[in-house]
Amino acid sequence: MAEIITCDCGSRVRLPEDKANRSFRCPVCKMAIALTIDATVLKSTRLGDKAIGCACPICQTDIGGDEPAIVCPGCDQFHHVECWSTIGGCGTYGCKQAPSLPKSSTPAGEGGWGDFNNCPSCGEEIKSSALKCRHCGVKFETAEPLTPRELKKRREQKAAAGQLRYVMPGLLILSVLGCPAPLTLVVSGILVAMKKKELQKAGPLYVVLGYASIVVSAIYTLLLLAFGAYSMAN
Repeated sequence: MAEIITCDCGSRVRLPEDKANRSFRCPVCKMAIALTIDATVLKSTRLGDKAIGCACPICQTDIGGDEPAIVCPGCDQFHHVECWSTIGGCGTYGCKQAPSLPKSSTPAGEGGWGDFNNCPSCGEEIKSSALKCRHCGVKFETAEPLTPRELKKRREQKAAAGQLRYVMPGLLILSVLGCPAPLTLVVSGILVAMKKKELQKAGPLYVVLGYASIVVSAIYTLLLLAFGAYSMAN
């Protein structure tokens, strides 16, 4: 029977029944999930001060203290979770947790076996699976190659998500005040409808705040309309 796990995003994910090393992601939030060759989920951790001098053997870049990392059960080497998931296993040559496919069969631009690409920010050559450019220092959220346009779009979404972390609580506060409710109803509805990806990047709390603002604003708007109709009738 296939194992069911809970992703960090809260989604219940059914793991594939086949026991083979592979890349695997949550189908909802697309977050990388690191699996061993027997389909055991590797728990991620943040190394903190232990990350000093610790480099991922796949992308050859340092693992930040606040970045999710996992330790290979076969060779005890630390890896970025994203890198492990991208190639489907350990990046240490000869490790029993390494991918079973030949290195030459790894698709260009997708593997961690020495393939190179140009940084979408500065244009310098870097490893295809690198999570950080060693030339300009820009960080990537995924080991998958990005075009300059895709990188720009992700930066814009990240910036918008940061703004929504301040906007959504403010809208909820304004909606509770009552009088601004008709305006906050319109603004909250537009943001929730048109900024779904940005809200998801900001976090589940801000999605909840968005819908809460809509509900509270709608209630106060109805009350205001009812009071206005009552006042006109009398």
